[in-house]
Amino acid sequence: MKVYGFVGPSGTGKSYRAQMVASEKGIKFIIDDGLLIKDNQVVAGVSAKKAPTKIETVKHALFYKDEEKKVIQNALKKYKPSNILILGTSDGMVQKIAANLGLPEVSEIIYISDVATEEEMQTARHIRVTEG
Repeated sequence: MKVYGFVGPSGTGKSYRAQMVASEKGIKFIIDDGLLIKDNQVVAGVSAKKAPTKIETVKHALFYKDEEKKVIQNALKKYKPSNILILGTSDGMVQKIAANLGLPEVSEIIYISDVATEEEMQTARHIRVTEG
């Protein structure tokens, strides 16, 4: 399995842009905030955004808890993806998610700044602040 990382600051539109990046690279599976997404449909996991605190959100997104980790690992065994895109706010975060899930090392990292303009990222930040 080839593991890709998609990295950028929170609120810059990673989730939105991930589908475009995945399509360009022929990737059908994405890990984003505790979820496993296949072809734009959630197939396993629970969104980290629903966690009660910021610390719990980060722990959930990193798959620290065995029960959260196992749900994703079982889905990956079921679907057997040839490649996957992991979203995170840093290189270290996507590498930690891959390691926690027992995936191969991240072999390529794409940065949001490579696929979105500063203006597009500012718009995404504005939308996130005003709409939640």
